[in-house]
Amino acid sequence: MKKIISYLFSLFILVGFVLPISVEAAEMNFSVQAVIPENQVDKGKTYFDLKMSPDQKQDLEITMKNDTSKDVTVEIGINTATTNDNGIADYSGNSEKKDSTLKYDLSELIEIEKEVTIPAKGETTITAHLKMPAETFDGVLLGGFTFVEKESTENKEVQEGAQIVNKFAYTIGIQLQETDKLIEPELVLNDVLPGQVNFRNVVQANIQNTEAAIIKNLTVDGKIFKKDGKEALYEAKRTDLRIAPNSNFNFGISLENEEFKPGTYVFKGVANSGEKEWKFEKEFTIKSEVAKELNSTAVELDKDYSLYIYLSIGLVVLILLLIILYLLKKIKSNKQ
Repeated sequence: MKKIISYLFSLFILVGFVLPISVEAAEMNFSVQAVIPENQVDKGKTYFDLKMSPDQKQDLEITMKNDTSKDVTVEIGINTATTNDNGIADYSGNSEKKDSTLKYDLSELIEIEKEVTIPAKGETTITAHLKMPAETFDGVLLGGFTFVEKESTENKEVQEGAQIVNKFAYTIGIQLQETDKLIEPELVLNDVLPGQVNFRNVVQANIQNTEAAIIKNLTVDGKIFKKDGKEALYEAKRTDLRIAPNSNFNFGISLENEEFKPGTYVFKGVANSGEKEWKFEKEFTIKSEVAKELNSTAVELDKDYSLYIYLSIGLVVLILLLIILYLLKKIKSNKQ
């Protein structure tokens, strides 16, 4: 059986330039730093926070430093921020989903080298070429440059025998705006569907931020009810969420190792940013075949044997009734 190698990216999102904090990350062989330009909105930030104009072109510089005695090759990416299913803005580019409300993708506005080699005990400066859209927009575009050390041939051979490989990356954020107009965020509820996370049954409510605005300190509280039911069957609450502009995520409510049961249900949710509140409600149906398929792949599932118990009780009662009827008939026959 082939061993599965899972690449776990620990992405350090640079609100300021920070050093990795884990043991493995502390052994990273390079560092990166943004060269802050004149049109930086907040000079105290160490990521790119830029005020731009329509159709403007600008070169952005990033310094890369190597303190080791060997050359280090780094793979570079530029990604538009999405929101992962933990409700956190994600700059890694791991998500393939492009939100339906996203008008401009940073990967289409910025050109940068995909691979750079930093000489031993040296540094190099790379340049990203930014070209803004011709049309004026309000709100913000959010994303990040990612930097991951390229695997050597020796490391690849070692990883072939490993189950889990940790890959650490630096991220330098980039936030672009053209106007000072304040855009109000807007959350909408899309589909509510049964699904799984790590082979555990969950109900997933897709929540979408349709505007070019960041939502910070968001709290989401969700509950699942049987249709026409008054008592919540399952519920979940998450706090301190940070939602990227024009993005969506799946808010998951665990079934706590219980089986999916076919039927019609209702999701009710409330999201609150401290400045604005949104209320959601949507009916959804779990079909028998979907429930059966998901239950068959779920792990640590608490099986529901209530049907078998009721059938067994019914069978015992039926047998007892038959015995009683037989005895009554026999007694009556003996009297005659």
